Amino acid sequence: SFFNRYFNWLRNRYGGVLLRKIMIAVCETDAAYGERLGEWISLEYQEKSFGVSFSSVECFRESCQSRVPEIILAGKDFLEDSRIREDLLKQNTGTGAHIQDTQDQPMWIYLCEREGQIPSSAQDMAAVDKYQPASRILRQVFFHYQNWGNRKESENTAEKEIIGIYSPGHSIWQTPFALTFAQALGQREKLLYVNLKECAGFSGWFEEEYEKDLLDVIYLCLSNEVNVSDCVSSALYRVEGIHYIPPAEDGGCLGEISAEDYITFVNLLAARSGYDVILLDFGMMIPGFYRILRQCTRVYIATEPGELQEAP
Repeated sequence: SFFNRYFNWLRNRYGGVLLRKIMIAVCETDAAYGERLGEWISLEYQEKSFGVSFSSVECFRESCQSRVPEIILAGKDFLEDSRIREDLLKQNTGTGAHIQDTQDQPMWIYLCEREGQIPSSAQDMAAVDKYQPASRILRQVFFHYQNWGNRKESENTAEKEIIGIYSPGHSIWQTPFALTFAQALGQREKLLYVNLKECAGFSGWFEEEYEKDLLDVIYLCLSNEVNVSDCVSSALYRVEGIHYIPPAEDGGCLGEISAEDYITFVNLLAARSGYDVILLDFGMMIPGFYRILRQCTRVYIATEPGELQEAP
């Protein structure tokens, strides 16, 4: 598959720096429980995440100064602490220090007792039963985390614009039009041009030898890397005022990426790349083509005169 083919040499190429694991903090005054769950997470999910445990609020807040966990599993005693309630309030209002000093806020999940009442600070949180097998806890946690991430991306992309350019009849003017449009619009908007064609010919046009291309950026953005902007910048080129990611050198791999991964990638670009407009220059029916078109706020169709061009 695409990811298996590129995983090993990408890991060697980037030294594992960009392959950031999800950090899951277990905040529970029952130290033995927290340590067991944290160790189990690190052992069973070592490729994707690692677990740490905290039995005191002071240690947890101090740790957040160096890195904020992506997921925080908090017991009742932790959530009833006035300092944690203050942190949660500041996170919701977007102000304050400690765990708020991050662009991507952590997801809090309540470790609830079977018979206990849910504290007021946990009313709006996802919750999991703490007294069940660890494997079931983690399945529920990742389910909540995925839904939470999708909701955040939907909110973040609300004011962003995704423009699609396509030619059902494969007009030779599609990409020249897309580049001209990108140059004009880029004079007043922060725009990123992304070419999804199987054979764009940019190396010949611009006389460039690209060290990285679209496949590198897709892989890195889908590898739990928090800073999508850095992933894009690592492969970014500029020509005549156009900011663009070099098209895929191995066009065949574009058909091996799943529709879900394409949708996620486009949403990540809109939400976290730092650009206000993402301009997609479509190729020949990549997986999820119609679903990606629905993500676009505008779509421009390039055609040429003639019955054969008009019919598609």
